[in-house]
This record gives sequence, C-alpha cells and structure tokens, in this order.
Amino acid sequence: MGFTIKQARQYAGFTQTEIAERLGISRDVYRRIELNPGSTPVDLAQKFCQVVGIGIDQIFFTGNST
Repeated sequence: MGFTIKQARQYAGFTQTEIAERLGISRDVYRRIELNPGSTPVDLAQKFCQVVGIGIDQIFFTGNST
C-alpha cells in the first residue's frame, strides 16, 4: 500500500507551508501538487520523498490519487 502526497506529508509531520519551504517552492505550488500529483516534475518528486523519508515508489507508482 502506498501513500498519497498529503498522507506522506502529514506522516512526516509537516504543514503545507513547511514542506513547500523545504522544497523551495511556494505553498500554492505545493498545494497544486497535492491536488494533482501526476503533474509533479521528477526531480521535485524525488526531493519530496527525501524530505519526508518515503520511497518514491510508495507514492508515485501505486496508482493512488489524492
């Protein structure tokens, strides 16, 4: 079973603002990623997974939607 982007963020204990700051993007851009993870650039997806401590396959290759 995988995580949604939102679940992974919450599991790691970050707010949208905190994770956006760690990724170097605005909160609004991050919010759009949570709503539509399929549009996430690969490098940003990898960085997100590093920050929250979850493998990329647990989020982006599980067939989950938000």
